[in-house]
Amino acid sequence: MNLYQKFSRLLGNRCLKREEKMRTGIVLVLLCSLGLTGLASAQERVAVFAFEAIGVDWETAEAATHIFRNELNATGKFSVIPKGDMETKLAEEGITDFTCYAIGCAAEYGYAVGADKAIIGTLTKLGERVTAEVRLVSVVRKDIEFSDSFAAMSLDDLDSALRKLAQAVAERKKIESEVTRYAITEEEALEARRKKAYITTGAAFGFGFPLGDSYSGVSTLKKIAWIMRYEAGKLVVDNSFGITWGSGGEQDTILGSIIDEKEVAVFPWDIGMRYIFNRESDFTPFVGGGIGLHFIASKDVEGAVYTESDQAFALHASAGLYAFQSYDFRLTVEGKYTIVFSDAFADSGDWSHQIGIMIAISRKFERGEDRGCMGGGCLF
Repeated sequence: MNLYQKFSRLLGNRCLKREEKMRTGIVLVLLCSLGLTGLASAQERVAVFAFEAIGVDWETAEAATHIFRNELNATGKFSVIPKGDMETKLAEEGITDFTCYAIGCAAEYGYAVGADKAIIGTLTKLGERVTAEVRLVSVVRKDIEFSDSFAAMSLDDLDSALRKLAQAVAERKKIESEVTRYAITEEEALEARRKKAYITTGAAFGFGFPLGDSYSGVSTLKKIAWIMRYEAGKLVVDNSFGITWGSGGEQDTILGSIIDEKEVAVFPWDIGMRYIFNRESDFTPFVGGGIGLHFIASKDVEGAVYTESDQAFALHASAGLYAFQSYDFRLTVEGKYTIVFSDAFADSGDWSHQIGIMIAISRKFERGEDRGCMGGGCLF
């Protein structure tokens, strides 16, 4: 074999190898294309109809439907038909009312737009809690294949609930059956609440009942106070400043005027901590305690008028009931035991104590208000 023949054979072998590589590449490209086509064809076409609004406005329901469509499409299990395409095809069929909350119309309208499945849903608000419910309808069989619901703590947390529902529909697994996921969702909701705190402020009024010879022997005290509370989760820092006063004993005449034999006035400033047993309930008990500084004035009449005044350290323990936690106001009923370390009350020795009953009404500031918002926002 001469040199020319060897060169020709070598060149031919290289060309054959190059052609084989090209054919192999083409085959791989075709296989990938077929695989992607098969994956795309495996996605079910689904029509998502606007949620029915119960206790919420129409715009909120529309926004929730839009979020759910996007979350469902993001799962990769469905090909969600765009809202505009649905309305166009329904209009071509002579359908002008696009609302659908029942299985029958979901199957009919879904078939009209070329969907394999249809989803109808409901958005219900009760108090602050918002519940989203979805139903997956088979267009061919005209029945419900899957349904689930999930409650959000408020409208602000609704996007998280819709995300969980979209995953549940895609996997055909109810949220509550996924113990780990459900626990994580609850922790996320609680974490969002823990990160926010708010202030309530208002007024309190009630009565005090001294024990023994406390408070110069006066039997009943009247109380009014201004209160301010910093609330974070189940812990509440309570701050109050007010006036407590009372009179008793026999009456006497001084310079032609009739006055009570015993009169007391106290200006208490108390700071304490409370523990709320159940933050999610509208009615829940609490316990607490704290310290205070009390400014005291006591007047006695024994043939002549003389007064005593003092500033004294005080301790208190309390228990009571919180009511209407989920509203923009709160009613508190509280029983309070207070001991004041002072000898300004002549008949009580070095300290005085009483049991008081107070009713307080306070207001929670709404999100976005300048006062009462800590860390960029209020809890409610």
